[in-house]
Amino acid sequence: MKASLSRFLAVGCLTAAGLGTSPANAAVALINFDPPSQIQGPSIFVAVPGPQTIVTTPATFSGGVLLGLATFFPAIAFATTPNVYGTANFGNGLATALTIDVDPAFVTTEVSFALFNGETFNQTYKVDAFNGANVVASQTLTNIAPNFNSGYGLIDLNALGGITKVSIAPTGAPSAWDFLLDTVAFNQNITSVVNAPPPPPSIVPPPVPPVQGHRHGHGHGETELVEINFGDDVNDIRGSVLVVQPSVVPLPAPMALMLAGLGVTGGMARRRSRNDRR
Repeated sequence: MKASLSRFLAVGCLTAAGLGTSPANAAVALINFDPPSQIQGPSIFVAVPGPQTIVTTPATFSGGVLLGLATFFPAIAFATTPNVYGTANFGNGLATALTIDVDPAFVTTEVSFALFNGETFNQTYKVDAFNGANVVASQTLTNIAPNFNSGYGLIDLNALGGITKVSIAPTGAPSAWDFLLDTVAFNQNITSVVNAPPPPPSIVPPPVPPVQGHRHGHGHGETELVEINFGDDVNDIRGSVLVVQPSVVPLPAPMALMLAGLGVTGGMARRRSRNDRR
């Protein structure tokens, strides 16, 4: 964000002669509703008793309230801390539309700002620029993403004959509304003084833990089924089943010889016992 946004109001003449009546001579201004010119607002709409009219050198803002460090407000580069100006149907007597009345002494041919959708659903907004009672420029933001997806749209209204008023209102669901604005640029495009935020990173699903398995246990008569390992952390699930097949277990050779010897010795002893009885 450029350093010029650290001030509540920046007014500079593009010509040494000062204000003129042509677009080339028009002064530029930025409004971001922040201290010291405005006190920090509460973080929620219902904490403000009623609508607040904000009067500045180039324009007067009405229909909404100041919020400071607004709850659930998307962190976008177009918003400066702490204050924004907005309206919602759950506020205290707030209007459906936000209105910007430009001071006739401040020659304005362009009004530009970012409009933030505070709703939890997609919303469409219509923004009209007037010269007196006549609409001289209009822009519609269609299906702006909801607040939790950092939904916003860029407004840039131009009219060579001059702009004296701007009206901002939702059209998709007028019975429910919630939107905010910050850093309004006069006689310049908002993107010329505020760096546009980069596109949000694509969401990459986490990799699926591989299922690993192996067989082991090659002893005679022993078969071990596949051992499975899901993941590689403390929540690992591991399991294996050992199946011992019933079979005749062969005896080692020394044991067989010893038993055979005992059998021979027993047989000889029995023969001597019979001879003795004769």
